[in-house]
Amino acid sequence: MSDFFIIVMKELKDLMRNKQIIVGMIIVPLILFPALGKMISFGISEAKEETKVILVNFDEGKYGNVLISALKAAPNVTVTLIDAQTVQEAIQKAQAEGYNVVVVIPKDFSKNIEANQKTYVEVYAVFKGISAGIKESVSEGRINAVLQVLNEELAKLKISEVEKGNPEAILHPIDAKSYSVIQGRIVNVPPSIVSGIIYSQAFSIPLVLFIMISYVSQMAATTMAAEKENKTLETLLTLPVKRMTIITGKMVGTAIIALVASIAYMVGLKYYISSFTPENMTQIGITLKDLGLEMTPKGALLFGISLFLSIVFALSLAMLISVFAEDIRSASTMVSMIMMPLLFPIWILMFKDVSTLPPAIKYFLYAIPFSHPVIASRAVLLKQYGVVYAGIAYLLFISGTMLYITAKFFSTEKVLTAKLKWGKRKRTE
Repeated sequence: MSDFFIIVMKELKDLMRNKQIIVGMIIVPLILFPALGKMISFGISEAKEETKVILVNFDEGKYGNVLISALKAAPNVTVTLIDAQTVQEAIQKAQAEGYNVVVVIPKDFSKNIEANQKTYVEVYAVFKGISAGIKESVSEGRINAVLQVLNEELAKLKISEVEKGNPEAILHPIDAKSYSVIQGRIVNVPPSIVSGIIYSQAFSIPLVLFIMISYVSQMAATTMAAEKENKTLETLLTLPVKRMTIITGKMVGTAIIALVASIAYMVGLKYYISSFTPENMTQIGITLKDLGLEMTPKGALLFGISLFLSIVFALSLAMLISVFAEDIRSASTMVSMIMMPLLFPIWILMFKDVSTLPPAIKYFLYAIPFSHPVIASRAVLLKQYGVVYAGIAYLLFISGTMLYITAKFFSTEKVLTAKLKWGKRKRTE
């Protein structure tokens, strides 16, 4: 068994013995996020249940009955006609019988329509509690949808009585037919749908990268600080093993656990997000392949190299920082203070393409190693491999430099005595 493999197994065992890592980074995401998603899904499914409407008709004309027929024909809507003298009386009956919507047709409803005057239908949503807001909102939307259809039909009817031709063309003379142009190719898909698909990709990559780099750096710092705090680092460095082998073994062990934790986090988050993803986005049947944005094996390989090099940089930097900490808590604090400013700028790439940014911001993002996997994830879809090659070359240089600095520092005895103290030093008498 090689020295490198022994170091990796030691690192994995040390991490697996840490209950906070197992519970906080693996078990909790797999339980917490699906549970939250189930609660949201339950609330939405409850909101989509049948809308129970109490209807009071004060109108004596024909159009009041037309509206009642339209509401009764609407899906997932149950209409109960009642006799009430006032709106307050109708609301009291709705509360007593568990109805969540009261619709009131005013007495001048038909008269105003016949006179080509604006008229209204009063819709009262009966809230049973703050948590029931989704259901009332959906119910109001269903009523408004029925009124919208009825508005269209009444307008067409009135137009047909006074004008020749197609009432639809008179009512809506102009419609837009939208296309998308991707890499010079016209795609018969509306831009809103394309934007939604691309945005889902643009959102997920920075999120995964942020989670993975955060976990990797924190765990690397924790293990190194624990070695130093427990005085086991001194023993480890006295073994007849190359220090580069020790560093690499610790990095690989930490990366394996971080990868498992990131997968657990993303699986739970996927269930959480899918709980309130609009149905029209999941049922449109359009993928990146249909848009000509499929990732090729070559692109996947280049993206993986870019991601791997950024993780190497994060591991090297976190291990170097943690050497200056006195204990695990201070190591986590120090790594967070350094890593967070480097990670937060990548959120800009969630909303903007780097090529469209001002030069100062563009080159600032290029200088941050963690920006390149996000840039590469989009460039490989467009087959713009030159950008990816340049990013990999930069990551090779900066990751190699950081790894060399960390290894060089570990080759000295300062690794055992280095400390970074905060605040003012105590005066010595």
